[in-house]
Amino acid sequence: MSGFALEPGDGPAFLFHGAAVVIKAGSEQTLGQLSVMESTYPAGLSVPEHVHAGEDEMFYVLAGEFSVFCEQDRWTAGVGSFVFVPRDRQHGFTVTSEEPARALIITGPAQLDGQITAHGQPIADD
Repeated sequence: MSGFALEPGDGPAFLFHGAAVVIKAGSEQTLGQLSVMESTYPAGLSVPEHVHAGEDEMFYVLAGEFSVFCEQDRWTAGVGSFVFVPRDRQHGFTVTSEEPARALIITGPAQLDGQITAHGQPIADD
């Protein structure tokens, strides 16, 4: 496999649970080690409590603000914030900013990208 570079907005894009997700590097490119996705969430979107079995999830906030929980812990995550959610832990979040929020999502080992590809609605290229 060789390296690659993507321009802003490039990569397979999907609507998934209310978010627009662009997969920057998926399991195919990383031999299953991790996935990197840029997600845009509408203001007020709430992702209910859920678990990623066997997969860590990390958020790096690029725009907007989130209220995030992981089991008993709760955080407010604004631009530049980083949130780590260990595998097999109950977690969720709400977009608390008045504008859409955007985050770089990193998961490992890669599983979420496959779920998005299988169950998301592809966003057509314009």
